[in-house]
Amino acid sequence: MAFLHLVLFRFKPEIPRGRRQAILHEFKGLPQKCKDQSGRLYIRSIRGGVECTPGVSSDTSHVFIVEFGSLQDREFYKNVDTIHAEFASRIIPLVSLTTMAVFEESDFADL
Repeated sequence: MAFLHLVLFRFKPEIPRGRRQAILHEFKGLPQKCKDQSGRLYIRSIRGGVECTPGVSSDTSHVFIVEFGSLQDREFYKNVDTIHAEFASRIIPLVSLTTMAVFEESDFADL
């Protein structure tokens, strides 16, 4: 099963559209850049888009799911990977709200 890192955020209103598009493109490109200590690409995928829940007012504008093969890969991403850290340092000033969660994909057979 996969470990999924859920990321929800809202851009600050003063951030121009072109800057938003550039940073989102960079985010979606992380699976081709982030390597673990052995040089292995370890992010399975990043999927996401504009938040569009019908009939519900949301504080977020974008939702992403970052997929990892193990919890260790996710911890490396969060705590060690310099490519991710540099990206995070560029996006944090652009957003006014960020929510994150990690969950292990499950078929619920163990419940």
